[in-house]
Amino acid sequence: MNGPGLLVLQLVDSRIDAIDGRRRRQPERAAFDTAANAHAALRAERARHQAAHDAASRAIEDAERAGAELDTKQRRLEAQLKTVIAPREAEALMSEIAQLQAKHADLDDAELGSMEQQAEAEAELASLDERDPALVAALDEARAALAAADAVLDAELADLTAQRAEAAAALAASEIATYDSLRRRHGGVAVAALEKHRCSACHVDLSPVEEEQVKATPPGELPECPHCARLLVV
Repeated sequence: MNGPGLLVLQLVDSRIDAIDGRRRRQPERAAFDTAANAHAALRAERARHQAAHDAASRAIEDAERAGAELDTKQRRLEAQLKTVIAPREAEALMSEIAQLQAKHADLDDAELGSMEQQAEAEAELASLDERDPALVAALDEARAALAAADAVLDAELADLTAQRAEAAAALAASEIATYDSLRRRHGGVAVAALEKHRCSACHVDLSPVEEEQVKATPPGELPECPHCARLLVV
């Protein structure tokens, strides 16, 4: 089995695997996430105040419509009152008019409260709209910086992919199959080097007896690390 060739492939694959982690840890990505979260929070806050504004506007419209209906009823009752002669009937009409006036007063108070809520929401929306352009600019800048950083990693990944193809071409199909199976089993690291007395994958020192057994592996075969079962290149 081509130990040095497998080790080269492993080193290239490990560098490829590391790119994903580096991509996630980029300061440009953290800056972009911060800018995106800040803008999303502003948009969410704006939506909340817009909903409050819309609710207040509907409440004002409802109060005005209900007030108009009460005015119509009151005018009709006042017209009736002018034609009524019997005292009891007049008292009943006057009582009903008073009730309408009380309802109208309650509606006026509710409408005033809704108008105050509407004004507060409008002020908040205006403040948020003033802040929005700066947050959008910061987000655009962060996005551009992240794209530039990603482009560097993409170029490195393209180079490593070419190196991997070259390394894989030097190996037999059976060797690649064994290597791929071990990579899946061992979290991406199938082949390690014996560095002095230590496995470069699990970083455990081999005992003298273990090292002798590893080095006694017949030519053309690769020994396994007695601690992590990865293939060892001596």
